[in-house]
Amino acid sequence: MLLWTRFFARADRWPRALRVLATVALIALAAACTSDDPARAAAERFVDQYYVEINLPAAREESVGLARDKVEREMKLLEGVTPAEAAVRPRIHYRFLEQQSSDRDRRGYLYELTITFDSGEQVMRRALITMRDDQGTWHAVNFQEMD
Repeated sequence: MLLWTRFFARADRWPRALRVLATVALIALAAACTSDDPARAAAERFVDQYYVEINLPAAREESVGLARDKVEREMKLLEGVTPAEAAVRPRIHYRFLEQQSSDRDRRGYLYELTITFDSGEQVMRRALITMRDDQGTWHAVNFQEMD
């Protein structure tokens, strides 16, 4: 946030055309980062909670069926284990690759995960998140990782 504050603090010195261009670019960037597809938005909430935030209780709330069973099994395995501090956890970024299927009530989304460790080592994985419409709300029904 500090970066953006410094960036825009000097915006009044920019020529008008450059200010307009910067505003249009920011609006386009914000639009590109969101999805109009509620199933994809729900898939990204699951990816955020499960992979990025490593918040298993929140990921469980975004899932049903097999996906929920997988999250709950992982939670049970980690019972009594002190979570790593945020500074020690790997940093995980993801990007949308493609939609795998597009049924009316079931969709699959493929993401590329970039996992960066403190040592600087990076590992790339792909995650396929399968979503299902459950009475008007999309939930993850399965997820799997691939090399």
